Amino acid sequence: MSNSSPMLEEGLPRGNEVIAMHEALRDGLSAVVIGRNEEDFLPLTLPPLRAVADEIIFVDTGSEDRTIDIAEEHGCRIFRKPWQDDFSDAKNFGLDQARHSWILNVDCDEAVDGRPEVRRQLREKCLDDAEGKPVFIINIDNLMADGGVKQQDAMRLFRNDPRIRFEHPIHESVCDSVYRNWPEYKPEKIDVCLTHYGYRRDANKDKLKRNIAILRAWMEREPDHIFGNYKLGMNLHYRGNVSEGLFFLGRAFELICRERDKASYPFLKTMIPFYVNGLIEDGRVAEARAVREKVLSWEE
Repeated sequence: MSNSSPMLEEGLPRGNEVIAMHEALRDGLSAVVIGRNEEDFLPLTLPPLRAVADEIIFVDTGSEDRTIDIAEEHGCRIFRKPWQDDFSDAKNFGLDQARHSWILNVDCDEAVDGRPEVRRQLREKCLDDAEGKPVFIINIDNLMADGGVKQQDAMRLFRNDPRIRFEHPIHESVCDSVYRNWPEYKPEKIDVCLTHYGYRRDANKDKLKRNIAILRAWMEREPDHIFGNYKLGMNLHYRGNVSEGLFFLGRAFELICRERDKASYPFLKTMIPFYVNGLIEDGRVAEARAVREKVLSWEE
């Protein structure tokens, strides 16, 4: 993978929305980033990303600070996309601009390990050892406000394939499209890590408020969406709306109970303990016990 700076779109005035011409994909890695007013994070995010990717696609959704200037300074290919309260819409637009055979999905408040050995591993996995593999799992280290680190696995590295697209207006993911098109595939985890800094900033409070508004609108449209109920419940709980958060977590749990293939919902490992502990803290011990018994019955 090249370590050179990707060229900016030539002859395009800043602010114009650009649809890239269709062309044969090149071997390599396109990093896709979307953001608005991210001048504080981009100097942290873009340098290591530039070290491992052949190009950085930056989709700006309405910045009013130096975000675009910083993206230009770091050699990003910059596109404007009006914000539609839908993260998948913006990220899928970014995928449409990518010119390389693999995609790395990175948020503005995340930094990839930019060491040469990481670049070599990405080349090995994506170009030399990827036959029949649509996606890889990587690790995310979430740096928390209390100084702790919470790790999670995520599908952030995947083929530039029109069958793989983001879904959900928020907490967007390619998981559904991958499992729908490769139902028997079990993703391999590789030793690549993103460090997520967003939870350490006060700005997270404003983002949480925005996220809850988008989640509420989503649940009005799709009240029986399991993942949406789960995420709304978690976000409300983090914001201090404990009772309402438990309501949506309970609705997600009830919907899960009706599903036959519960193993296809990896977030259950997080949701069930959180829901049970929340019920206990809210004084609803009998309900918590019933949830535990129900979960145990799934294994029988």
